Amino acid sequence: MNEVAAPAVQRAAISPFRRLLWHVNRSPLAHLVKVGVDVANAGEKRRRRAAGRALAIPPTVIERADALRRDGWARLDDLVERAALEAVGAAGEAKLQRLAAAEASQLERHKSFWVRLLDEDLIDGALPSDHPFVAFALQPALVGLAAARLGELPLLESVLLTLSLPSETALSYSQLWHRDHDDTVTLKNFVYLTEVADRADGPFTFMPGPASDRVGRSLRSHLADAAFAERGGGVAPVEMIAPRFAAFAVETSRCWHMGSRLAPGRRRLMLTLTWVTSPRIYPGWRPRVRETSPLGERERMVLGLA
Repeated sequence: MNEVAAPAVQRAAISPFRRLLWHVNRSPLAHLVKVGVDVANAGEKRRRRAAGRALAIPPTVIERADALRRDGWARLDDLVERAALEAVGAAGEAKLQRLAAAEASQLERHKSFWVRLLDEDLIDGALPSDHPFVAFALQPALVGLAAARLGELPLLESVLLTLSLPSETALSYSQLWHRDHDDTVTLKNFVYLTEVADRADGPFTFMPGPASDRVGRSLRSHLADAAFAERGGGVAPVEMIAPRFAAFAVETSRCWHMGSRLAPGRRRLMLTLTWVTSPRIYPGWRPRVRETSPLGERERMVLGLA
């Protein structure tokens, strides 16, 4: 496949303010925006920091948070609960049986190389709180890891289940090298729900934190391999080739990354959880989960419901 820069973001329907904010938040000025948002919401910040300090986080989770802070990524295989993995594995298999229906229900279709399998479960953009993938995200180890790295009780910004498929079109969007700008610090948990046996399965591929720091920022949202190689200084990226149920965390706002480059006949099913601090640097965010089962106050805060 030929590599081309990702298509420009469609801004025709975006207000001038949001367009300006989009550019600002992809620059170092985003940190000033975050400070302003935090000051304007000082009460919420105090509450979330206190809630984060109140968590009983095991040393093994603290160690993994330290690795995230140092290296920009960490393996989580021994932290996630096996029963929870089995539950999302079964739910993922059920989704594959409904692939045609899920594909027809997608709310976003600009990425032709994957199918968003949870969109059919959304009501007004939100999943039910008793959904298996939401239950997986609320595991104490994952919430504790995000809290230890972010310094407060985290916000679960999104839950995404994607089936990556081969594509005959040029590489685009997240198939190209990029960093995420959901917030000043964006932490993502990934779980493979199918085996990624080799490069043909489209492994999630990233440059660790220290190497990404040396690459620095780019005025372009996405970089093709050749352009990224010129900036990468010859450091080999990490290709996450791993078995089914492999779990790992990457600070995607810091680490340059790409993936979903599949060979014909292959497919990759992956769960992605995105964690940020609240309030976000972008206004207008709404919770991605609705309360359909009893939740504690801490869980409601994690889901943005309190």
